[in-house]
Amino acid sequence: MKIILEQLLNGLTIGSFYALIALGYSMVYGVMKLINFAHGDLFALGSYLGFTLLVSGSAYATVTFGIWGGMIAAMLIAAIGIGIAGTLIERIAYRPIYPAGRLPAVVSALGASIVIQNGIMVAWGPRPQAYPSQVVPSVMLN
Repeated sequence: MKIILEQLLNGLTIGSFYALIALGYSMVYGVMKLINFAHGDLFALGSYLGFTLLVSGSAYATVTFGIWGGMIAAMLIAAIGIGIAGTLIERIAYRPIYPAGRLPAVVSALGASIVIQNGIMVAWGPRPQAYPSQVVPSVMLN
């Protein structure tokens, strides 16, 4: 029974993450009528930014806020940073091209996606990053 509850919680967590991505994607398409290929890349950039903030600031965050406070602070700072990055991409890559039609905007979205992907590879490398076990606490379900 314990394994079923843990897997149910894991499934709900991952499912809510995917639902959040889909909600943002559908909102962008609904408002701008633009297929934003850079949307998922912004989520990946936010994940890497949150990872870096959590790992680099874990000692300070643990002493000041506790581990959960440090995680929440890293998530909030990463969300604000990605909000700013998304706004900059919209102002630089989409807004000037948007009156020209949908196809140039889609090509611009593909270009923004490629730039973000390569920026992530330059900054963090092409290999997956793992959270150190002392940074992420485990929660036991009893």
